[in-house]
Amino acid sequence: MTSKLNLLSTIIKQASADKLFNLLNSIDGKKDLILDKELICSLDYIASFSQLKICKVEKVFKLEPGAAPGGTDKCVYLIKPTIQNTKIIADHIAASKSIDNNKKFWIINVPRKLFTCETVLEREGVYGHVKQMELPLGFLCIDKDLFSLELPDFFNSFYVKGDLTYVHTAAMALVQLCKICGPLPKIFGQGKCAKMVIDLMNLIMKETTFDSGGSDKLSHLVILDRDIDYVSVLLSQLTYEGMLDEFFGINNGRIIFPKEVTAKDESIKVVLNSSDVVYSEIRNNYFASVFSLLRDKAKELQAKSETSSMSIGDIKKFVTQEMKNIRQQHTSLSLHIGACEVILNTKSEENFQERLRIERDILDGQNLRECLTYTEDVINKQDTYSSALRLMCLLSISQDGLLSADYESLAIQFRQSYGCKYVSTLYKLKKLGLLTEQAPLLPPSTARSSKITEVATNKATKIAEKVATAVAFPKYSSFRAISKKFSLIPSEEQNIDLKTPTDMSYVFGGTYVPLVGKITEQIVVHGTLKNLEENMKLLPGSTLINYKADKETGYVIPTKGIASKTVFVYVLGGITFAEVAALRLLGQLHGCKVLIGTTSFISGKSLLKALSPVDES
Repeated sequence: MTSKLNLLSTIIKQASADKLFNLLNSIDGKKDLILDKELICSLDYIASFSQLKICKVEKVFKLEPGAAPGGTDKCVYLIKPTIQNTKIIADHIAASKSIDNNKKFWIINVPRKLFTCETVLEREGVYGHVKQMELPLGFLCIDKDLFSLELPDFFNSFYVKGDLTYVHTAAMALVQLCKICGPLPKIFGQGKCAKMVIDLMNLIMKETTFDSGGSDKLSHLVILDRDIDYVSVLLSQLTYEGMLDEFFGINNGRIIFPKEVTAKDESIKVVLNSSDVVYSEIRNNYFASVFSLLRDKAKELQAKSETSSMSIGDIKKFVTQEMKNIRQQHTSLSLHIGACEVILNTKSEENFQERLRIERDILDGQNLRECLTYTEDVINKQDTYSSALRLMCLLSISQDGLLSADYESLAIQFRQSYGCKYVSTLYKLKKLGLLTEQAPLLPPSTARSSKITEVATNKATKIAEKVATAVAFPKYSSFRAISKKFSLIPSEEQNIDLKTPTDMSYVFGGTYVPLVGKITEQIVVHGTLKNLEENMKLLPGSTLINYKADKETGYVIPTKGIASKTVFVYVLGGITFAEVAALRLLGQLHGCKVLIGTTSFISGKSLLKALSPVDES
C-alpha cells in the first residue's frame, strides 16, 4: 500500500514540475526567477534549485518593492495573481524602462492570470512590456497520503465573498488527478461548491484523454464543502498534530519551533511528514498519550546506541549505516519533547480540562447557562479573541442561534474587551451562520400598533426568553437533528479508548465524530450513500451521487472488497488535522486506502484570523 501511495505522490510531483520546467525552457537563455513569498515553500515541493539551474535559472529572488533584481536581461516572476504583487512588478518594469534597460519580463501566474491584474498592468502603462503565462500547479504532495492546493484564502474567497475564482483551480486539480489515475467511477459529495467543482470537472474532461500513468486507480471520490461541518473546526483539536497547528501553526507542511521548544537562541523550521520516523509515530495520537510514546522511543534509541557489547565489525557497521539515522531521530525526539512541554505548561495555566468540559456540555445541550457564564469569563479575562469567538460560535450552532438577550450581551462584552475593530468579524460570522441570533419567540408588532403595545411585546419577548433559558432544556436545533441522524456525539456508555482508538471521535477526546469521517465511512463500508440519502438533506447544499449503475438493478456497482477500495476525500474550504487523523484511522480500521485532498489546512484559530481585520493571535 505504501509503495503505491509513494508512486502517486511522485507522479503528481513530477507532473507539476514538468509544467514549470516547460514554461521556463520556453524562455530562451539565462534568466532570473523572482518568487512571491507565498510560493517559496510550495516551490520546494516540486523542484530543487539544481533542477532550476538546468532550465538556465541563474538566481532566485524574493519579490520585493524597488528595482528589478538580478544580473541577467530576463526576469521571470512566479506569483499569485494579486493586485499588490502586480503593482510591485509594474514598478519594476517602469523603473527598468526609465533607464533604458533592455530587460525583458515574464509573469507566471499561479494558478492562472486574472483580469484585475491585467487591468493594473494596463493602468500603469506596462501591459505591452510583459508576457503573461499560467501555471496550474494542482495538488502539492504534503505527505504520501495528503495533498493540498495550499490556497488558504479559498474559504474567505468563496464562502464569505462569493468569489468563484478558485472553483476552476479546484476542478483542474481533479482533472490532473484523473489524468494520472484514470476516470473517477464513483463520485459522492455534498455542498454548493462541491457541485460547481464536479460540474466544471466533467465539462473539462469531455475533451480530455486519460492515461493511468502506472498509479493506483481511485475507486471513489468523496467531495465535501467545509460549511457542512463547522463544529470540527471550532472544537479543540486533541491529536498531537492538531495541537501543533493550534499552538505554533503548520504552513505548507512546515512548522517553526520557537526558542522555548528548541532550548537554543534561535527558532528552527522543521518539515512535518512521514519521513520523520519519530513524528510519524506520534502525529495522529491523542495528545495525553504522546509523552509515554516519546519516553519509550527515547529508551529504544538509547538501546540502539549502546555499543559496549558490539564487536569491531558491528561498531563499524553501526557507524556507517545507523548512526546518522539515530542522530536524526534524537534531534527530532528532543524537539517534540520540547513542544509537548510548552503545550502542556500553557494548557495547565489555562485550565484546559475545564474548557473541554464546557465544549462537551455545549454539544450535549446541557448546563447552557453555565457555558454562557464561562464564555463571558473568557471574554472579560481578555483571553485571545479567537478563543472567545470559538465558544460563542459553538453556542450559536448548537442552538440554531443565541437568544436575542444573550447575543446582544455577548456582542457588547466582546466589543468592549477586544475593540470595535472586530465588528466586521462579527458580521462575517453572522453571514456564514456561525454566530447568529434566534428569531424572536413572539411575532413583532405591526406598524399600526401603539407604542404601549410595542413596549409590552418587547418585554413579553424578553420574559419568554428568560423563561426558556431558566428551564434549561436543550433546544432541538438542526445541529441536534444532524448529530443524532449521523451519530456524531458518542454516548457516555461507549467508553471511547483514546490511547488505542477504534472510534474517530478520539480526535476530540470522545466528544464528537467529524462529519467528514462519518460520510466517508459510509462510502468505505457500503460503497454508496444510499443509507444516508435522507440524512444528507439536512446538510447545506446539493447532494452529489454520480456513478455507473448496474443495468439490471439500477444500483451502484459494488467494489469487490473493502481492501480493494482507494477513496479520495476532497474537502473544499480547508480540513483540520484532527479530521485528517480521523480519516487515517478509518483507513486503518477497514484496511483500505484513504487519500486526503484539500484546498488548505484550517483550524478554529486560522479561520477566525482569516475573518478578522488585524493580524494577531
